[in-house]
Amino acid sequence: MKKVVWENKSNGQLCITIPKNSGIKPGDIVNIEKEKIKTIVYTFVTGDLFHYGHLRLLQSANNLGDFHICGVLTNEAIESYKGEPIADYKEREAIISSLQCVDMVMTQDERDPTENLKKIHNSFKNAKIILVHGSDWEKVPGSDYIKQINGEIVKPQFYDKLSTEKIVNKIYKIYKK
Repeated sequence: MKKVVWENKSNGQLCITIPKNSGIKPGDIVNIEKEKIKTIVYTFVTGDLFHYGHLRLLQSANNLGDFHICGVLTNEAIESYKGEPIADYKEREAIISSLQCVDMVMTQDERDPTENLKKIHNSFKNAKIILVHGSDWEKVPGSDYIKQINGEIVKPQFYDKLSTEKIVNKIYKIYKK
């Protein structure tokens, strides 16, 4: 079971939340070994109008490594290249962070994830980083940095049946009648 450590604001202690159905009981001893994470997978999404194509990408990314981090673009980052999102950052972040296939969510302030990748690389110095993005983008932002640190870029097949654009066009067509 992979869990993200969080800080308890009331007392400053570091904590992890373990689901009730995990089989772990109060008083059990758990072992947390950051150095055992050998492969980190990083994806980034807008997550606006979350759909099966998003889920499929995140699930396939999760299968590539020990720890899956997903960057969720801020409203400003999205607006910089494709206009205002429908759902705001907090709503999109809540959806992505609730997925079982994502171990940790990071705020991504720019379309290019390089700053987040640098933070991850500094925190997990001995881990390989795999950057995953759908095949719909020829040049994946952050790929230059990934090559520089001898990471890997994986581009799963884009799920063409559903995309945010297709969903919006379908809704428009239905309500235009």
